Amino acid sequence: MMKRATLKTVAQELGLSVTTVSRALKNGPEVRPETIARVKEVANSVGYIPHQSGLSLRTGRTHTISLILSPEPQSAFPAMGFMFYCQGIIRALEETPYTLSIQPRLTHEDFLKPIQRIVEGQLADGVIIGQTRGQDLRAKYLLEHDFPFVSFGRTELFTPHPYFDVRHEHITHESCLRLQKQGHQRIALINPPESLNYTGHRLMGYRQALAESGQAFDESLVISSELSFEAGRTIFRQFRSLPDPPSAILSPGVSTTLGILEEMRVSGMTLARDLDLIAFEGTNYLEFNNPRINAYHSSLELAGEQLCRLLLRRLEGESAEALQILHTPEFRERS
Repeated sequence: MMKRATLKTVAQELGLSVTTVSRALKNGPEVRPETIARVKEVANSVGYIPHQSGLSLRTGRTHTISLILSPEPQSAFPAMGFMFYCQGIIRALEETPYTLSIQPRLTHEDFLKPIQRIVEGQLADGVIIGQTRGQDLRAKYLLEHDFPFVSFGRTELFTPHPYFDVRHEHITHESCLRLQKQGHQRIALINPPESLNYTGHRLMGYRQALAESGQAFDESLVISSELSFEAGRTIFRQFRSLPDPPSAILSPGVSTTLGILEEMRVSGMTLARDLDLIAFEGTNYLEFNNPRINAYHSSLELAGEQLCRLLLRRLEGESAEALQILHTPEFRERS
């Protein structure tokens, strides 16, 4: 069995002290950049890997970031989307001693259970949560236990906390304005489940655009649902059954959009001729769809990277107020 490479191994290869090697691997400001580069090159060549348990004993940290994965369709991304999200997190962890741990929330478990496991079991130094609610129980629990976290989405809690979120109000407001300029008077909105905080943000932007143009709000044109292929098909049929169906739809995500398009195909309808559609996307899936779909794009990979960087800064002691980002998505006109 090969002998494990240690800091001493790297130090002997370079003729440096163990302290210098240790500081160089941490990008210490007191070490010259050329020395840091040499140390990392030799560390890689000899196969040096930090001993996690020893590091934890010295620092009192696990050097682990946890991400919760839930079973509901609206709480998880399609497989490729989730991988993009994780890739962003992993990119932010490069050049740090931290690793990523994915903690599942099992189907029978309540919303808070995975968070309690992490905090009480000291399984991580910080956690990333998503799909936030207005009075999010996980965020409340983490704030009460002074446990570092960042949320993908805002909450309505009085105590500030780090977050990265998309300007959902902007998405629906600007989408409506674009469709109104094309002459649409009946614009439908498909929203995520009402329990999610950003659902209210999207509804706010939608209603604001209608009010600005003098169009009346029609509750039959707004439906909240889980985000899935089948939901897209079912809701589209529901809209089509109205006495005065919508001529345009705002879709909340890729899977719902693909469900709408499949139902349009079955119904013999053509995009742009029979119906206009603007979607929201976190991946590039719709760019390669035929027909091409106009969409507001906010990269899941970027979200993962930004969330992780915010959490790492929180772990270093930065205030929550300084760690809040609202991202404006990019409109991609494709058709």
